[in-house]
Amino acid sequence: MDFSKRVKKEIVKISADQYAPKACPSCGSSEISIRTSHKRIISELGNINIELFVELHVATFECKKCEIKYTPEHADYPKGYIYSRRVIQTALSLHFRKNLSGNKIAAQFREYYNVQIPPKTIYSWINDLTEEFMKSEFKAEPEKALEAYKSLTIDGTGFSLGNKLLGKKRNVPLASAVKLSNGIYLLTWWE
Repeated sequence: MDFSKRVKKEIVKISADQYAPKACPSCGSSEISIRTSHKRIISELGNINIELFVELHVATFECKKCEIKYTPEHADYPKGYIYSRRVIQTALSLHFRKNLSGNKIAAQFREYYNVQIPPKTIYSWINDLTEEFMKSEFKAEPEKALEAYKSLTIDGTGFSLGNKLLGKKRNVPLASAVKLSNGIYLLTWWE
């Protein structure tokens, strides 16, 4: 049996008509046309044998009735990212649920999903998307976020996620968190 790794590259094409509304969001007219368009190549979760990409056709539409121009976004492929929402969400889940570093997450993505992500990119997601990720993961029961992510309650004003103190008016970088005894933690941070 031959166990040598053969990675196949696949590209899934998604046209704008597959996700764009069929009518103008402003006036509801179905008389719309494509004004401009371009393609985005986005990394998606593959598997051990498949490197998967999505070729997303992005179009700016113009309504013939009210002349408004609009560019619909695909929910799974956020504007400004070259990785899918599932890639980003999986990376954040591995960081918070399994306490993995960006370097270890990048290595796992290379090995198991055939997705090449620089660790620096993963760290930027952790810094920029943590609060939004937490809110979406625990919409119904936000108090469970503390338990699920092994975070610390800080005198009722917020909670810690890695190196951030959330719940304040702005994120506050933590300097350290040390467990003393009986579940009591000593936290220091800079304001």
